[in-house]
Amino acid sequence: MNYENIVGNSLEEPINTCHPVLQFQYKYSFPFATVAAAFVQKYNYESKTNLTTASNVQQVDEDTIVFYRRNESVFSDQFNYERVTIDRRNGGQITSELIRPRPDGERLFERGVIESSEAGAVHNHFVYDHQGIKSWKVNFFKTGVENVIKAIKFAELERE
Repeated sequence: MNYENIVGNSLEEPINTCHPVLQFQYKYSFPFATVAAAFVQKYNYESKTNLTTASNVQQVDEDTIVFYRRNESVFSDQFNYERVTIDRRNGGQITSELIRPRPDGERLFERGVIESSEAGAVHNHFVYDHQGIKSWKVNFFKTGVENVIKAIKFAELERE
């Protein structure tokens, strides 16, 4: 059988960031600053099967910080990188991008954007390459939101 002409979602195909495969949205009822602090701390409460480390922290300008998180799991022999950009201009914005290093650069799989809104903060999450696990992506998004809310609740308990 000749596999050369199979067209599919290859790791070598370019990502079309104008048309995500999946999009999720969640509206936090907390102020943006509270959500931003919890987003940075959400991996403090991860399970023992995962290890997340922060590295390569850079201050791009007076209002922008960029850092990378490396996530490893006992369930996979691969690891993921998350590039997090925190920009406090215009009320604040956090951009989280799930990327994987490639020989010719990097490959973007997902992008999440948390922005300040009148009612709190809005989290828009875009999946560009679902890697064959669309239904899991729904659960991953829900778990991410739950982890942010848990980090907020833990911070509230620590202040008491």
